[in-house]
Amino acid sequence: MTTRLDDALIHQNYGTLDNVVEDDPRWFDRFYFNLQAVDGSLSIAQGIGVYPNMRVMDGFGLFCTPELQVNVRASRELVNGNRDEMDIGPIHAEILEPMKRWRYRLDDNEHGVSYDFEYCANFRPLEPLRLVSSVDGHRVWDWTHFGHVGRVKGWAMIDGKEIQLRQDRHWAIRDRSWGVRPGVAVIQDTSAWFRQANWGSRYNWVCVQLESFYLWYFQTHEVDGTGRFFEGLVRWSDEAGGAQEKVAKVVRKLDFEEGEHFRGAAVEVHLQSGRVLDVNMRRLPTSVRLRGGNYGGFNGIIHGMKQGPLKIAGERWAPCDPRKNPVSMGIQEHVVEATYAGQRGYGIFEVSFGT
Repeated sequence: MTTRLDDALIHQNYGTLDNVVEDDPRWFDRFYFNLQAVDGSLSIAQGIGVYPNMRVMDGFGLFCTPELQVNVRASRELVNGNRDEMDIGPIHAEILEPMKRWRYRLDDNEHGVSYDFEYCANFRPLEPLRLVSSVDGHRVWDWTHFGHVGRVKGWAMIDGKEIQLRQDRHWAIRDRSWGVRPGVAVIQDTSAWFRQANWGSRYNWVCVQLESFYLWYFQTHEVDGTGRFFEGLVRWSDEAGGAQEKVAKVVRKLDFEEGEHFRGAAVEVHLQSGRVLDVNMRRLPTSVRLRGGNYGGFNGIIHGMKQGPLKIAGERWAPCDPRKNPVSMGIQEHVVEATYAGQRGYGIFEVSFGT
């Protein structure tokens, strides 16, 4: 079907822009954003994804404090191929200046949380990486992504109480990705694929920024910590030369309480150049439970599923700690304070297990 976007000189296949290069229903194009208060009192996560072959756009806003998490989710049909309109009910995103400034907004809703703030990048983005894995001709993964970091200014509100968001107090990371991956549009048992692909049964995703660089890595591993897949990058600040460096490996020493309750990590970051960065991460009081944003599925719904012309849902988790509220089990994004050679920064330490 011809859409208004087909008038622009941006085609990259032989069809119209409402079609991608193939008909795999899992094909997605989306962003993930996370804001962290430096005192650990608040984290806000927002994501929006488009699934062209499903004709769906969906998203979420998660408002998190140490005591509670408020989830707002929304899904809508694509109308006339309007993939560029990042508006789903009360959830909105807008690119103000590509690779530099975004605006994120959650309108008033029945769950009592809202926000309106601007993300301002303070580093260059990472160069995109493509991650590919297939088993017996079936692609388990084939997606490209890049990370970016910055600060935030604006406001957030919960139950009528306004919180001013300031760039010196509220840091942020974002991730852009597109392609094919499990857990999108179609519910499948992928356990056999993961075993055959030797991906491991767990993973660790990290993005933290300090004064002179920011670190991103993604590692899959077994329960005993044996590493399987790894990719990592460091981007230096403009003052430190602005270069991007590949990470050869990380050596992690994780600190857990009973029941795999994460407390922190000491991470040796081995650059391909031979340099080693010793980065320590300490968990702050707030974590984001990504099941509230449909990661891993919630109430029978996963990302990209058709839910009708417009559907809005949500709930409050109080308490939100999975040890007290098992519904919040799943992917855990822990807000961390990171230190390196006298520098201090903040970011996310994400694991697919524990509390």
